[in-house]
Amino acid sequence: MSDGIKVTPLDIQQKRFHIGFRGYDRTEVEMFLDLVRDEMESLVREVADLREFRQAYDRRLRELVEKEENVKNTMLMTQKLIEELKDGARKEADLIVKDAGIRSEQAVGNAQQEKFKLESDIQELRRRKHQFLQDMKKVMQMHLEMVNFEEAGSGAKEEPAPE
Repeated sequence: MSDGIKVTPLDIQQKRFHIGFRGYDRTEVEMFLDLVRDEMESLVREVADLREFRQAYDRRLRELVEKEENVKNTMLMTQKLIEELKDGARKEADLIVKDAGIRSEQAVGNAQQEKFKLESDIQELRRRKHQFLQDMKKVMQMHLEMVNFEEAGSGAKEEPAPE
């Protein structure tokens, strides 16, 4: 056998001793050989069971080591993916912040331009109002002068001429 046992239980069972004149008690020897054979069968079965168990254990251990490697690789890939996602999110957030800054600057610039335009329009309207009032005063003064002139001219015509 390949397991190192040179004597098998069958060898023990089939072993016959020569009987001598003053030899061993045959029944006692056969009982002992039966006992040794039974013990050896039990040990051979136990060794075979242990070998099977060890092979199954080794196989299971290899499977678990492979699974552990797969889990480690998966965790590393997941961690790398998370870092990439974080980096992408940071870059996107930076772009959003920059874009918001640019838009706010544009909005402030547009609001300032609109303010300057409105202030300019207000100044123009005030100037026009002042000009309109000046023109109105002149027209009113002209009309007042015309009324005064008319009154002065009609007062001279209404006076009877001395006779």
